[in-house]
Amino acid sequence: MWFYMYPHFCYILVRYFPFHNRRTLRFLLIGATFIMLLPQIILLQDQRNWRDCDRNLLQLLITSVIFSVSTVCFTVIFSIMEPIPWVIKLAFHIFGGIVFIFQLVLDAKSLSEDHYCSVTVPQLYTYMYILAVVGTLCMIFYILLVPFWLLNFFRRDSLLNTTTREGVCWPLVQCCGCIWHV
Repeated sequence: MWFYMYPHFCYILVRYFPFHNRRTLRFLLIGATFIMLLPQIILLQDQRNWRDCDRNLLQLLITSVIFSVSTVCFTVIFSIMEPIPWVIKLAFHIFGGIVFIFQLVLDAKSLSEDHYCSVTVPQLYTYMYILAVVGTLCMIFYILLVPFWLLNFFRRDSLLNTTTREGVCWPLVQCCGCIWHV
């Protein structure tokens, strides 16, 4: 779920700053996003990963590279475009569903596998293990947010109505509006 959470975070962070002061932040976020691809490219170029591990970790790495490229695309789009068209938002949420399924597969393969690959290709195993743990933490975060999203969907503005300054969450966010995003 890291691949879904990072563009979402960038979208929120860019919108938090004033419209005319976003250029530097956009470049920093896009640069950080491209840096995320470096460890994956290094792992793909290591020939030991191609021959020494037969536990499907290499296929998961290739899939994570594809998702990382999609993450880069969504981060660039969310950082630059204003407003975001509904088609791109729909595509992003479909991407989130696919990433959710990938995260379940990654957890099943990385966290429950025997440690055969940790001996033969420790860099690949460590990277996939870290990706599984970080993704699982992001998935837990989103699972905790689902009830709030559903409540806000069925009872609009019952959680937070910024125009009338009321709702269940208003006392929590009146000091720091950046923590609220549904």
